[in-house]
Amino acid sequence: MLVGLISDSHDNFADLLRCLRIFQDRDVELILHAGDMTASGMCYAFQGIDSKIKLVFGNNDGDRFSLIRDFQGVGGEYLGDFGEVEADGLRIALLHGTYEPIVRALAGSGEFDVVVRGHTHNYSVEREKSLLINPGEVWGHFTGWKTAAILDTDSLDVERIDLGREPSIRQILGMGG
Repeated sequence: MLVGLISDSHDNFADLLRCLRIFQDRDVELILHAGDMTASGMCYAFQGIDSKIKLVFGNNDGDRFSLIRDFQGVGGEYLGDFGEVEADGLRIALLHGTYEPIVRALAGSGEFDVVVRGHTHNYSVEREKSLLINPGEVWGHFTGWKTAAILDTDSLDVERIDLGREPSIRQILGMGG
């Protein structure tokens, strides 16, 4: 089973659509979003998606009521601040990851096969007792990279999905990087 992993969309509707098209072309069955969708209007990018959609809140998701309501309207399910997801026999923890000690404790506990997090905007795949995956950011302006990921539940292989580059905030401000 293929699982699409997204985080930190921050209202980048166009690149979220591009990412979802890639997921559809690859027959992704489940999409997990690790927070910071930001506005409920982003739900319309998911309209007509055949995959199951599960999301958690991030620190920039302000109007939670509208996010829950509007994502339910397109078949998405908000799991709150933390989600436990079963996918093809794997136990997956889904969280935004605002507090690094909690992320590290989850990944090191062995309680989950996979921990999916966001918040840092940096793509990473690490092996602790759990496979710890940060799909990076769809937004792109924090790191300059727009990324997502696809997890293969059979092999635990993780594929980085590159959606292109954006000038980072540091570059825009003339601070280098």
